[in-house]
Amino acid sequence: MRDQLQAKPKLSSLLLLTIAVLFTHWMAFFNEGIFAEDAGLFPTLIYNDWIAIADMFSSAGVHVFTYYVWPMAFAGNVFFLKSIVIVGVYFIALLSYLLASKSGFFSERESLVLAIFTQLLPIPTITVIFTYSIYFTAYALFLLATYMFLSIEWMRGRNHYLLRALAICVYFIAFTLNSLLVLYAAGFALVYAVWLKRTGRRVRHARELISTFSSFCLARADFTALPIVYWAYKVILYQKSGLYSNYNSFTLDVESIAKNSYQFVVNGIIFPLAKSFDGWNSYLYLGAAVCSILFVACFVFVNRGNARNAQIEEQSGDGFKIIGFGLFALLCGTLPYILVGKSPAPGVLMRNAMLMPLPLSVVGIGIWRAVKFRSTNLRSQGVAVALFVALLSVFTGRWWESYAAWQARAAKDLAVSQYLADHPEWSAFSVYWIADKFPMSPEVSEYGFADYTSKFRMLWGGQTRMAFTPGHISFFGIDTQPGVRPVHSKFPHRIAFFCNAWASAKDIDLSGPQAELEITTTQRSWNNASIAFGYLYFRFIEPTGLRDYQAKLAQVTLRAL
Repeated sequence: MRDQLQAKPKLSSLLLLTIAVLFTHWMAFFNEGIFAEDAGLFPTLIYNDWIAIADMFSSAGVHVFTYYVWPMAFAGNVFFLKSIVIVGVYFIALLSYLLASKSGFFSERESLVLAIFTQLLPIPTITVIFTYSIYFTAYALFLLATYMFLSIEWMRGRNHYLLRALAICVYFIAFTLNSLLVLYAAGFALVYAVWLKRTGRRVRHARELISTFSSFCLARADFTALPIVYWAYKVILYQKSGLYSNYNSFTLDVESIAKNSYQFVVNGIIFPLAKSFDGWNSYLYLGAAVCSILFVACFVFVNRGNARNAQIEEQSGDGFKIIGFGLFALLCGTLPYILVGKSPAPGVLMRNAMLMPLPLSVVGIGIWRAVKFRSTNLRSQGVAVALFVALLSVFTGRWWESYAAWQARAAKDLAVSQYLADHPEWSAFSVYWIADKFPMSPEVSEYGFADYTSKFRMLWGGQTRMAFTPGHISFFGIDTQPGVRPVHSKFPHRIAFFCNAWASAKDIDLSGPQAELEITTTQRSWNNASIAFGYLYFRFIEPTGLRDYQAKLAQVTLRAL
């Protein structure tokens, strides 16, 4: 019997996958904006604040991330740091392809399509934030460990034990992203299913399922006990502290579970997919369509030689089994967030949905195979090509719109920084009340105090200034009006916790002088794409005009209180 499980990955497929990732995410490489949690991390890297970095990750109980971040201080290049996120996305897609192809449940062509859609589904749209490269890297390591776990089934002797030990070590590092402890159940189930297929065992009733699964677990007791051992190790040795004491604690009431489950369906699946078909920027989607047609032409050309064998494999009746496994993996990827009261929300909180694209891609492949098995019309290559082009165009266009929005925000923030740099006398105040009247897309409009405080530190030096945005006025419980000294908070412990080196406000004096910082635009009409590509044009093609472009983009005024 031909053993598809040992088929080697095709070089042409790896090349196509690389092109697909670059095709989807190229704009992320040119984004130099500092957003959200990057606003805390970037200054600490620039000033080599090792203690601040260690304290931050220690308080959240994720010490391993400290050792991931420290070497990045020597990069000294924001473009390099941003690219690390896309490297993580690429390896997630690559390892998804390798796992699918090695499992034997997908044809070569299906494995490649699965990997393409794993990085293409417009769900976790936070790839311009360097801090989240930590999560993508942990996820990639998890898939790598699962691939090694699967590979040891065909190894014997010293290599078997070396790879086994290495897989366990990689899992241990990846589990720092604790949601992967639950996704591990899906990886374990995949290896079990491959073991059944490889050994030719059949499970006909519950008793056989219990006996075969028990023997599988006993023979791999180290992998079986691994998540329990890791959880005990983390709880005993790495306690959370400060405001993170109850971070990600279980919230098991029915209302919270129902609400967050609903949000995963609405915000994690329906919203991003529906937004892909709504409010198109015609130029972005036209460009995405042209690129998609060229890519699919290459895809068809590369796969034309083994198309007949692929059709035979893909017409098997395993579609519903694949759908079932995809839904199980989707449950494993969402349940850990639901149980701690979290769910995705448009903007940076879409990071909570980062484990969804791969399971959804598996479900999509299963649906396509199940429908095609029952319909002779869908077995035509033309139908598959047309659907592939359409989905590639729509989802790529959505990614490009998201990147354009983040790039427009970066252009705005750099224009604001230019004003601050040109007015060093504005640095004399302690508290800045932000009045941001600059129109931004809801996806990228959220600002925190650290977004501005970090600018103050990097442009003016010192950690003596605090910025209050409307959202964080509520978060900090500020109950005094602008201009009243000292600034008073109903939650002084929050002020004390966040006024540290990580937030660039370690030496803040809330009794000091205050000012209002107002940000407006000089643009009569606002369009993310035109702002984004206008900035990129002056940044890389005509740099002499960049300063004038930024001066015309935003206007910043300061009023002492």
